[in-house]
Amino acid sequence: MCLRREAGSFSLLVRRTNVRKLPPLHALKAFEATARHASVTRAAAELGVSHSAVSQQIKSLEEHFGQTLFARHGRRVEPTDSARALLEEVRAAFDRIAIASEQFTSQKGSGVITINATPSFAMRWLIPRSSSFQRSNPTISVVVETSASDGIDHLTKGYDFIFRRAPMQSTDHRCQKIIDDLSTAILSPTLAGTLSLGDPHGLMRGILLHMKSRPDAWKRWFEVCDVRLAETPPGPYYEHFFLSLQAAINGLGVAIGPLCLVEDDLASDRLVAPFREFLLPGPGFHVLYPTTTMRSKHHRAFLDALLSEAEKSNNARPL
Repeated sequence: MCLRREAGSFSLLVRRTNVRKLPPLHALKAFEATARHASVTRAAAELGVSHSAVSQQIKSLEEHFGQTLFARHGRRVEPTDSARALLEEVRAAFDRIAIASEQFTSQKGSGVITINATPSFAMRWLIPRSSSFQRSNPTISVVVETSASDGIDHLTKGYDFIFRRAPMQSTDHRCQKIIDDLSTAILSPTLAGTLSLGDPHGLMRGILLHMKSRPDAWKRWFEVCDVRLAETPPGPYYEHFFLSLQAAINGLGVAIGPLCLVEDDLASDRLVAPFREFLLPGPGFHVLYPTTTMRSKHHRAFLDALLSEAEKSNNARPL
């Protein structure tokens, strides 16, 4: 800034040397997503725009910097050596923006925690065990959405926490096992009273309820019981575990599923698990979250609360 005297008065000359010349934010987002996926197509799917839109944004960024940002290797695109340094700085800047946004929001003591989980896990474990956190934090909104797919690539940018019955991997995310996955036979007390259950083979006298997602669960469980079956036992198939579980509660047959998802039903005697000594191990229930998530006190508190509940579930399986 400088002052200039003209005919007994002063006029103001402003040299705007402090104005930042920044590339478009949407172009930087397209650049980061394309580099992370090594694919323009996947970046477009994540950002919810067309392939050509992402290509145009990258082109505008290359024109801005006056150099090429990507090299193509078959179907993959990789950042050039010089672009990798830019990529690191862009990612760090996005992280700082996310942290600043969360800190600004948390100043009001409010916030939103977004979750994606499979339907059965959400209904049978997550929602009941997040109630105490919500009572203690009434200004924080917990948004739970469900997806039956095991694929999570298209979800990682939209949710703070993703829960699945298997380990997960994603760039800049951490995966943590929270609950043991031990399945056994489950049925209503009334149905159990009509079957001769001196040994697991007695369950074959009833109707065995199957899940489409794990059609071989019964056959594998019987192998744990040292009962060899030539083929999977007959019986109706259900799309989700919670559907087969409801059928079991209504006395329509014998379900098989994780003990951690039926704790409340066993405690209230709505269901019985007569052969808890025979447990089919699974991959475990896991949570995936961005590494930056734990910088938020709200998100840390939520995860800590769920880990405490998970520890109770892991310890609540007396034989």
